[in-house]
Amino acid sequence: MQTKWLDVRTADGTMRSYLATPDGDGPYPGVVVLQEAFGVNAYVRSVADRLADAGFVALAPELFHRLGNHVELAYDAGPKILEHLSALTNDMLEEDLGAAVAALRARHDVDPKRLGTLGFCMGGFAAILGGLTTAVAAVVAFYPGGLVASRPPIKLQPLVERMPQLKAATLLQFGADDKSISHADVELVKQAMAQSQARYEVDVYPGAGHGFHSHDRAPAFAPEPAEAAWHRTLTWLRDMLA
Repeated sequence: MQTKWLDVRTADGTMRSYLATPDGDGPYPGVVVLQEAFGVNAYVRSVADRLADAGFVALAPELFHRLGNHVELAYDAGPKILEHLSALTNDMLEEDLGAAVAALRARHDVDPKRLGTLGFCMGGFAAILGGLTTAVAAVVAFYPGGLVASRPPIKLQPLVERMPQLKAATLLQFGADDKSISHADVELVKQAMAQSQARYEVDVYPGAGHGFHSHDRAPAFAPEPAEAAWHRTLTWLRDMLA
C-alpha cells in the first residue's frame, strides 16, 4: 500500500485529498472516502488505508478546504465543529464530490466504471449525495445525519425526498442506540429507499450509537458492531463494484 496527499481542483479552489493505493498497477475499483465533521483526521485516513489494503484506490477529500488546508477538529470542539459544518451547503458538497469522483476516474490505476462513495455521519450524507449527483455504482453510508429534517444553523438540506431517485447500490448502516438519528428517521429513510430503483440494504446494529465505527472516538466506539459493519462494507463494495 502507498499513500500521499494530492491536489484536486474544484470551482472553489484546490481541495487537498488523501490518497491510499494498493501495490500494483490495477486497474482497481475506486472509493471516495468522506469525512465526519472533524476533518480528514487519522481515523478517516485509516479507513482509506484499510480500503487500499483490501484492493481499492481510496481518495479522502478535505471537505473543509474552503476554510483552510488540513483542518482537523477535536471530537469535543463543539462550537468549532458547528462553525465548520455550518459553512457547507449541498451545492458545495456536490461540487467537491464531482471533483473527487472525476479525479479517481482519471487515474490509470482505477477502473472508471467501478466507483463508489463511503462516508460517516456528515460524510454519510455526502456519500448519498454523491449517489444522487455522480455516476458512482455503489454507496455506503454510516449513520448519515441530516437526511430527514433541516438542522439550523447547518445549511445542508435534507435528502430523504430525493432518495427515491437513487440508482447506485446503497448500503445504509445505523446504530440502534444513536441519540442523534431517531428510529422514526431511520424508518422514513427505509421508506424512501423502498421507492427507489436501487439495490439497497439498511442495517441497524444493536448496542451501537453514533460514531460506533470510529476506533479513536471513545466512548462511541463499539468494537463488535464496528467489525461487523466493516465486513458488510467490504462485501458490499466488492459485490457492487465487481
